[in-house]
Amino acid sequence: MAEFVHQSIEEALPELEQLERIGLFTKPEIKSIIKKKRSHEYRLVRRRKEKDDFLRYIQYEISLLSLIKTRREKIRYFFKKEEIDFSIVSRIAKLFRRTCTLFPEDLKVWLSYMEFLKKWNKKSMLSKMMTNMLKIHGNNPGLWIMAAKFQMEDNSSSENARSLLLRALRHHPTSQKIWQEYFRMELMHADKLRKRWTLLKQSDMKADEEEMSDALMEGQAAKIVYKKALEEIQNDAEFHLSFIPLLQQFDFTSKLEDEIYTDVQTTHPSSEIVWDAVARRHLPLKAEQDETKVLCQEEQCFKVYEEASTRLDTPKMWCMYATACLERIDHQGPSKLNEKRAERALRVLSTAAEHCKLSMDIYTHWVRLLLRLGMLDKAITTATMATDAFQDSSALWKQKLTLHVASSETGNETDKKNIRQLFDEAINKVKTEDALSIWEYGLQWYQENDTNNIESLMQRGLNEHPRISVTVKEYYLDWGATQGIGKLRKVFKKLVSTRPLAVGFYQKYIDIEISQENPKMTRIRAAYEDALNEFGSTNPELWLAYIRLEMQHPMGKPEMVSKLHWRAMKGLDGNYTEKFVSSYTLLQAGHL
Repeated sequence: MAEFVHQSIEEALPELEQLERIGLFTKPEIKSIIKKKRSHEYRLVRRRKEKDDFLRYIQYEISLLSLIKTRREKIRYFFKKEEIDFSIVSRIAKLFRRTCTLFPEDLKVWLSYMEFLKKWNKKSMLSKMMTNMLKIHGNNPGLWIMAAKFQMEDNSSSENARSLLLRALRHHPTSQKIWQEYFRMELMHADKLRKRWTLLKQSDMKADEEEMSDALMEGQAAKIVYKKALEEIQNDAEFHLSFIPLLQQFDFTSKLEDEIYTDVQTTHPSSEIVWDAVARRHLPLKAEQDETKVLCQEEQCFKVYEEASTRLDTPKMWCMYATACLERIDHQGPSKLNEKRAERALRVLSTAAEHCKLSMDIYTHWVRLLLRLGMLDKAITTATMATDAFQDSSALWKQKLTLHVASSETGNETDKKNIRQLFDEAINKVKTEDALSIWEYGLQWYQENDTNNIESLMQRGLNEHPRISVTVKEYYLDWGATQGIGKLRKVFKKLVSTRPLAVGFYQKYIDIEISQENPKMTRIRAAYEDALNEFGSTNPELWLAYIRLEMQHPMGKPEMVSKLHWRAMKGLDGNYTEKFVSSYTLLQAGHL
């Protein structure tokens, strides 16, 4: 084994001598490099090969390259790269090859090898590496696409890219991504031919007629790929439409785009996404200044939607129609155009609602549109329609509550009664596990507008789903604090005996106690002890808060810190101990 190690060291001696001769490294540094290289080499010749040994050696060589680059810049010496830098690069590539040969199943190693070769522009080596990688990982469509992109975009070889994608399709004939990439590659090839032909005409040079055939330049090869793809993957409207965005990246594909739109309408006449795509085709891709032209384009678009909603009277189709109307409102334009857009959107939304075809999201956007237009009463009516259609939607009920609160008069008992009834109706209709947002909104409203009834509401909340009861307990503490410290302590004593509890509940009580003019440290410590009994095994932040109190509070006991530290180390589970040690060190150093 030693002879192989010595041979490897001798192969590296020429560049090491050059490094010393040109002054990038000193003689002691060269000796240190040789020592480390020898250590790595001995690990590689052991009978049982370890992947980490190869990776550490590779990382060491890459770090050495980085150091060489830094020192070159420092002394402004950029010669002898062939003898030094490229020699090390070749050695790293050799190490990567050995690693990939010994551990071929590790895709991360292959990808790291690929990135290294890309960085150093080793195109021929990269091409061979990808070929070997695909022999082993040919079941991964993404790797075939990656290799084809390299050949097409970096290596400027359409033939190699085409060959790779054809091989990929033999392995994965129904891979949509491979077909899409093949289609894009043929369009790119046609685009290159067109640009070359333009240059030849400008320079009055004669072009090879076969190479510059009209069919290829018009994207006929891409059209063949498109047809073959649909033969392999049938009855998938979304895949059929996915070719259109690829076509729109080029300026010579309008005919093929028209053909695809015709094909997809013929093949999928009952697909909502097809009608949606056909309608949106009429909308301008970029901001258009001519109001008349924009209006005409939008009319064509919505004419298609009208036909679609007649033929396909489905919720999905109506939602797509409504979404398009709402999106056009967000586009800037003259006030008259915006008014027409808003009128159309409201008309479509009303019609869809009459047919019971709207989704929860569309109802939400409809209400927001009405508020933007200053139609609060209509927004409330629409919100009621929404909650009638989706009685268990917490978002819609909260929106309805918000609107009723906004329309109510402060201090009006009738309005208060109506809101209380609406809140009760909401939490009865929505599933308890989904009603947290409604409870939070209701508790906030009661705190601000109906303090006489808030305690009874919180009592009710304590019997709800754990997610709700935990939140209600924190609100209960806040309310108790407003009634005086005595009431707060009674509330805490009552609530702490019920489960479930949360760390935030204890912390809120502790914070309120600490904020008192004369805080009761015995109560604060008792609260911390109770919290640690509940959460001490998985919450290092709780231990740190307790320690910080004893260290930094004027009434704290610094002598308790060491005992708390010992208890934390014994009480915390697994990885929580490491996190605690790290944070405790920062706390001791004054950085936390």
